[in-house]
Amino acid sequence: MRLPTESEIIADLKRSDTRERSDNEVVIRVEGVAVEYIAPNERFTSLKEYAIKLLQRRVVKQKFKALTDISLEIRRGEVFGLIGHNGAGKSTLLKVISRVLKPTRGRVWVKGRVAPLIELGAGFHPELSGRENIFLNGTLLGYRHEEMESQFDNIVDFAEMRDFIDSPQRTYSTGMTVRLGFAVATAFKPDILIVDEVLAVGDERFREKCWTRMNEFREGDTTILLVTHNSEIIRSFCDRTAWIDHGEMRAIGDPAEVTNLYYEAYHPSSVKQFERRYTHQSDGAASVPEQISTIEKELLEREWNYRFVLPGGGMTKTVDGSPLKARLEQDRLEMLYAAIQPQMDQRWDRTTCLDLGCNQGFFSFAVAKSGCRQVVGIDHDQDCIADAGQLRNLYDLPNLSFRLADLMKINEKEFDKFDIVLMMGLLSSLENPIAGLRKAAALTKRMLLIETEVLSNQTEISQPPQERFKGAFGLIEAPENSGGFSLLPSTESLIWLLKQTGFHRVDVLPPPADACEELKSGNRVFIAAYI
Repeated sequence: MRLPTESEIIADLKRSDTRERSDNEVVIRVEGVAVEYIAPNERFTSLKEYAIKLLQRRVVKQKFKALTDISLEIRRGEVFGLIGHNGAGKSTLLKVISRVLKPTRGRVWVKGRVAPLIELGAGFHPELSGRENIFLNGTLLGYRHEEMESQFDNIVDFAEMRDFIDSPQRTYSTGMTVRLGFAVATAFKPDILIVDEVLAVGDERFREKCWTRMNEFREGDTTILLVTHNSEIIRSFCDRTAWIDHGEMRAIGDPAEVTNLYYEAYHPSSVKQFERRYTHQSDGAASVPEQISTIEKELLEREWNYRFVLPGGGMTKTVDGSPLKARLEQDRLEMLYAAIQPQMDQRWDRTTCLDLGCNQGFFSFAVAKSGCRQVVGIDHDQDCIADAGQLRNLYDLPNLSFRLADLMKINEKEFDKFDIVLMMGLLSSLENPIAGLRKAAALTKRMLLIETEVLSNQTEISQPPQERFKGAFGLIEAPENSGGFSLLPSTESLIWLLKQTGFHRVDVLPPPADACEELKSGNRVFIAAYI
């Protein structure tokens, strides 16, 4: 056996030392970074309105801190995760590191070529073909035309776009655009890969292809900076994790420890804790802080259909301020969380929710704040949608949106199916509840939640047909409807109708032990129906 020479040993030690230094080499350094925005306190419907108020010096602006004193170092080959609530500042930090956004204060130092997967296809032009957009997007990412030509076939094959590559991008579906954007951004092995929730879209098979490519990059010493709400990915894929909360760094270190801290703060197992944190104050009183925005002060002076706790801490007044209304509001929310809790413990960060007849968005906000990936609220009342939109801008929830639409008139093909569909208090206001249930069933992928007033169980039906009788409907006056009346189902007829419209399981949820009389007596029910 030949022993290594002294020169060979020294050379091997140098290689080992170089490899160790490379593994510990810092490639991203963020030092005291802050990002601040200055924006008007009110929304303007036109540039003319803004210009007039600007000249009149009536435009009141407010400073918003997206990031505050963020400092961190990321090493070569490290997979670094970022977690935090929606609007915490994660995407802002990624844009700063990608040099898309200049920080207000602080410094960012990045070594190597960066591939940002923040908004896939954002650089595509709708009138250009997929082929033309590949070269356009490649140029924006810093690649030469010759480099894009060498990878063109690989890009098209990975995106599975061979049959559509010469069609205008405006004809593509969202999934096709995402596939092409990911294929372009990862055509070359980058030094640093930045990923912001883009793998939450697309079909399961394509997501697996994306993760396979990312694993290949990881094994090739690419540094990966990843934003996701999926705790399983954070724990299994990341080497270190940072938790950002309202623009500030709350924790950094072991992924399991950091995610535990985050979920203790934002995803408590107790429904009561969750309810108090996001929606109500236990004593029903509203303490208005001294320092709140002008728009919040205006909202607090109005009367609303529900009690909303605004970001500044104040609680809105309601049209019906009775204790019974407040108790019912509290019970409905508690039962809603009880129904969706199993979903929250499984894949809540990938769940979508549609709130039918959302009113001013009370339940939409509750679900969106809990971390649901996408929440859409619809209502036929333009004023309610305007109110909901005003609150949404105030809360800054990117996972929440509202649309003006009438359930009875919408085309189900205009909407994707949603994992969870809410009908909170809507059914009893419909002139044709049977058609409404069919519409809701067509929009439901997994679970439909209905909270509604029902025909009293004590109602007597004289000599019903014994073999065909499946429950009763009562005729009630409903002035808000164009017809002036609604058909109110009994609990039995509602359960039977749900099963007839395709739900294989229908559960009547028990009310809380201290629930209001409306729920205890059975005059109102909360039902979960499963596709």
